[in-house]
Amino acid sequence: MVSLVFLLYETPDTALQRLIVYQRLSNDEARHSVNLLYDWALHAQSRQTWKYEFLEALTICRLYNIIRKLGFDVSQIRKHYLPDNLNVSIYTDPMKKVLYKLCESLNSEIFSRLQKTLISYNYNVSEYRTCELVLLELISKRFIKLGYYDKDKKSYTNTYDIEELAKIIEKFSTVSILASVLREIQEQINSPNLKNKPQNFTSIETYNIPGPSKIKEDKYQEGFDEIFELMNQCHNDENEPGANFKSDTMLLKDAYVIKNRKRIGVCCIINQDKFYPSKQSLQNNEHIDLEDRLGSRLDLMALERTMTSLNFKVKSKSNLNHEEVFQFIKDVLKYHVTAEDSVFMLCILSHGVRDHVYAADSVRVKIDDIQNLLDSEHAHHLRGIPKVLILQACQVETESEVKNKIVADSPPLNDFYLKKSHFLVYWATAPEYEAFRIEDKGSIFIQCICALIKKRAKYEHLIDIFTKVTYNVTALCTKLHKPQVPLSKSTLTKKLYLSIPE
Repeated sequence: MVSLVFLLYETPDTALQRLIVYQRLSNDEARHSVNLLYDWALHAQSRQTWKYEFLEALTICRLYNIIRKLGFDVSQIRKHYLPDNLNVSIYTDPMKKVLYKLCESLNSEIFSRLQKTLISYNYNVSEYRTCELVLLELISKRFIKLGYYDKDKKSYTNTYDIEELAKIIEKFSTVSILASVLREIQEQINSPNLKNKPQNFTSIETYNIPGPSKIKEDKYQEGFDEIFELMNQCHNDENEPGANFKSDTMLLKDAYVIKNRKRIGVCCIINQDKFYPSKQSLQNNEHIDLEDRLGSRLDLMALERTMTSLNFKVKSKSNLNHEEVFQFIKDVLKYHVTAEDSVFMLCILSHGVRDHVYAADSVRVKIDDIQNLLDSEHAHHLRGIPKVLILQACQVETESEVKNKIVADSPPLNDFYLKKSHFLVYWATAPEYEAFRIEDKGSIFIQCICALIKKRAKYEHLIDIFTKVTYNVTALCTKLHKPQVPLSKSTLTKKLYLSIPE
């Protein structure tokens, strides 16, 4: 019903209002009382072609059972209206036909990303449950500009403009080709030489557009079980740590003070594992299509458990846009950091490049700006106490790596220089190297950090622990023929313990 109204109604505002009422009706009996097609037919009967318009819409929507009940031969109807050819239509506006195909091709995951993207354009369409309503909203607000197709004269009035939508759609890999189709039809319709509808363009089969499907995480290949055994080496060092680090206990005068063993500090975690394009990222010409970071939630859980066990207050959020990233950090600093805290830790799990991490809206966030925030008036409680930044900056590089279930995380491509005191920044990888994440186990870097902090925090200061992490990650990735070398930068002035040494 929704799709037919979208294709048939000529006035988008009317279609949207009727469908909003239709969507809000909670039961089928109430919905049947709103006869949207009957209302359309009463208005359309003034045209001799109205029955054929309806039949073409039924064919585009593949409602073949209804077509049979009307007494038509489905195969003949399909040959006449060519529902799979996006550039051929007889009575339906060809732009609407492509937009309908877009609705048909979006799965729930991509539809959710589209809604979030549109919020960045100040179009809050989160209440709509179908893509057709979202598009009608955009058409009504002139974000998508459609002309009018005179069905009797078979010609167009006004200029079509779908460029802003096309810029968004091309960022979603599964339907990106539809952006090209939209532009192609727009060019044809807007051509001054066009008197009739565009016909005989490329068939949809050429584009190989997938239909909606549930996103499923593949089962991990058994051949990678050996990798998990190698990761377990992080838990099993040859020597007991207690025998080797007693000297540090005697040197607490060279360490940062731990004010309260029952509350060491605050650990703030930002987990970005789902991404969508936004107005700002498109304006910044961010051409990268950021894949979902499968496995990142396992890193989040590991960090939460590890830091909680060390008496840190843990605050975490997932999938924040670039403004929300800074607001979340400010809120943690304002409402959760106190003068009694001895350490502040910030962990960011995301895609990243060149001293930046990506927010969920695909906008780059500069790490230096985050560091400046932690050294500003918003963070007055952090003055003079150590601040630790752990950055798992991830970016899938090639399709083959995704299929192998080990995905590459791009590094900062130029050097990172610390300008503030009492900072320790630890990147998952050094410049010109990749960092790797195993999709159903988590990232090698974060998992090794958690394993070694759990084992060594009561005996060893953090830089020594990070040195061991670097060794383990480098050795493990060398065995996997996936070179990765973590990088730490420090302006700490003393040794930093996450627990009072035993």
